[in-house]
Amino acid sequence: MSNLSNAESNTSSLDRQPKIALSVGVNRIGGGVIFVAGDWVLTRSGDNISLSEYELPDTSFRLDIDDSITQEEAFAGIYELIRLSPEIGRVLIAHVIEGLTMAAFKEAGIMHCGILMIVGKSGLLKSHYVPQIIQLYNRKDGVKPETRFNSSERFIEEIFCEYKECTIVVDDLHTAQSKSIKRSNETTAEEIIRRISDNTGRGRMEGKSTVQKEFNANVIFIGEYTIGQESTLPRVLVVPLTKRPDGGVLDKYQRKQPLLVSTFYYYFLRWYVENYEAVCNEIDKRLTELRQTASNTDLHGRLCDTEFCLEMSFMIFLEFCSESGFITEEQARSEYSLFFKYLREIVNDNQKRFQTNNANGNEDYLEYIKKLYASHSFYLADDKKSFDVDKHDGHIHNNCLHLRSEKLVKKLQLFFPEIDLNDIVNDLKNKKALSVGRDKSTRQIKGKRFLVIPLDKLM
Repeated sequence: MSNLSNAESNTSSLDRQPKIALSVGVNRIGGGVIFVAGDWVLTRSGDNISLSEYELPDTSFRLDIDDSITQEEAFAGIYELIRLSPEIGRVLIAHVIEGLTMAAFKEAGIMHCGILMIVGKSGLLKSHYVPQIIQLYNRKDGVKPETRFNSSERFIEEIFCEYKECTIVVDDLHTAQSKSIKRSNETTAEEIIRRISDNTGRGRMEGKSTVQKEFNANVIFIGEYTIGQESTLPRVLVVPLTKRPDGGVLDKYQRKQPLLVSTFYYYFLRWYVENYEAVCNEIDKRLTELRQTASNTDLHGRLCDTEFCLEMSFMIFLEFCSESGFITEEQARSEYSLFFKYLREIVNDNQKRFQTNNANGNEDYLEYIKKLYASHSFYLADDKKSFDVDKHDGHIHNNCLHLRSEKLVKKLQLFFPEIDLNDIVNDLKNKKALSVGRDKSTRQIKGKRFLVIPLDKLM
C-alpha cells in the first residue's frame, strides 16, 4: 500500500505541466483507485499511478494520525468506544463507514446521504460521545461537532457541501427558553433534512451556466427531542439515547488518545482502497436482492434504503475487522446479530411514527412507555415507602407502574416535543391502560399524584 502525503505527491519535475485535479474521497485513475483523505493519498499496492501528474484539492482537511498506534490498538480502542453505548455505538460506527464508502454505494447504484438523529435528555454526554466516534479530520484542533442548529441555513449547507465521503455532526437541537429560537432551529433542521435527502443544494450562476451544489456526506443531528413533519419523518432515522456512557472511559480517549479514532479510520481506508471492487460488488449483489424483495415489505422506501445502507456498512466494518484478525468469524456473526436486531427495532419504531402521523396525527404513546419500561429508562424506587420525588420517576405497587406525570411527559417529549399530559392520558384511557382515581386520570399516594398503569399493559 502506498500512502503519500500532500507534500510527497507534488513533485517539482512536472510543476510546469497542467495537472489533473483530484477531489476528496475516491478518485478513479485509469484502472486504479485512490482515496484522497485530506492531506493523505491512499493508493493500492498493485496500481502503478504517478501522482505527480495530479493536483490535490485545496482543502483545510487534515487526517491527523498517530503512527505509534498499531492496527490492533486502534481496533481495541474503537471497540471499547462502541461498547460504551450499546444503544447508539454500533449504529454510529455503521453510519461512519457508510459515509467513508459512499462512492462504492454510488457505484453499486444507490445514491444515499444518510441522516441520523441522536435524541436524549441533557446530561447524557451526547455532544462528547458522538463526535468522539464520528470525527475524521482535524482532530488535533479538538474533537467537536462541525456546527450547531443556531447557525444559518446557508452556513450549515456550505459546510455540508464542503465535506465529502465522511460524516458531519450538527449539535444542539434543544428546548430553548425562547419559543421563537426553538421554532427557528426546527425550521432550519427541517429544511436541511429535505435538502440533504433530496440532494438539492442551493444553485449559483457561473457566467451563463447554473451550478447545483451536491451533498456527498452523511449527517448526524444531536438533540433533546425529535422533529419531523409528514414529509421529513422517513428521511431521518431517530436513534434514542437513554443511558449515559461511562464518562471516565470517554475522557481517556478525549484527552490521552484523541487521534486513536482517526488512526483507526486511516487503517480502514487503506483496506477499503485495496478491496474497493470487492466492496462494490458485494453492495451491488445485496442491493439487487433487496430490490427484488422490496415489494414484500410495507416499510417506507427511504427507511428501507437507510436500513440497507447501515446494515451493509456494518457488514463491511466487520469484514475489515475479521480479515485484519481483530475478531473471529464467530465474533463477527455475534456482533452482526446484535446490530441487526437493534437496527430493525429502531427502523420499525420510525416506521410506526411515520404511519401513525400519516394516518391520523395520533401517536401510540403506550408503545413508547412500554419501550421505556422494558429498557429500564424509568428511575423507580424499590417500593412506595422509599419513593423520593427528587430522585425517582415512580415505583411499582399492586402490580401497577406508578409514574409521576411530569416525569413521564419529559421523557416522552424526547420523541414528541409538543406532547402534553392530556395527550398521554387520552391515549392510555383509549387503550384501557390507565387505572383511574377520583379525578379520572391520576391516583394520590401520600400527597403525590401518579399515573397508574397496570403492568400487564406493559408486557
